[in-house]
Amino acid sequence: LNINMGKSEYPKVKEAKKKAKQDIFVKCWPKDDQRDALMMIFAPKDKAAQKMLYELLEGCLVLPSKVLVVSESEPADFVKHPAGKITWLNPEDGRNAAKIQEYLLAADMALVLEEHMKDIHEMMKHGVVVVGHEKSPMLENYHPNLDSGNSFTFGSFNPWDVFMALVRAHETYRFPYDWQNIARNALKSV
Repeated sequence: LNINMGKSEYPKVKEAKKKAKQDIFVKCWPKDDQRDALMMIFAPKDKAAQKMLYELLEGCLVLPSKVLVVSESEPADFVKHPAGKITWLNPEDGRNAAKIQEYLLAADMALVLEEHMKDIHEMMKHGVVVVGHEKSPMLENYHPNLDSGNSFTFGSFNPWDVFMALVRAHETYRFPYDWQNIARNALKSV
């Protein structure tokens, strides 16, 4: 499922994403609406950032998306969530490497709490719209009036600003034309 797409190959990426997302939903959430966003979150290693992630996940329960958290462990004290709303995958387990690539191909958006340019580049290459810090050199905040930008950014590293960027991403996801332009801009950035 690892694909290398050129800058002008958005239609191929779009079709590959659509098929991958259908496959994921059939396997994991057969009764759920495939129009909901599929969001990946790569858990940070930093303890303070992990604490913020758990706060954000509680807020993610109200967003219209399925959430996949790539993390070495699920915290025992994490609030119980509705079945299937949040899924955890351990990246250290070699068996999950192909599964993570499959989810990455299907993902609509990804939250990045640590600046790993290689990971951001890989996400954008797969047409994934990144939600990340505005200081990242690869990310340009989406401006609907100008129809420009390749991501949704937050200015401060706190749960409120990050959640606000997630809400903006989810609101925009409901407008396919705008979302496709953002994903196309992400592909052009790599």
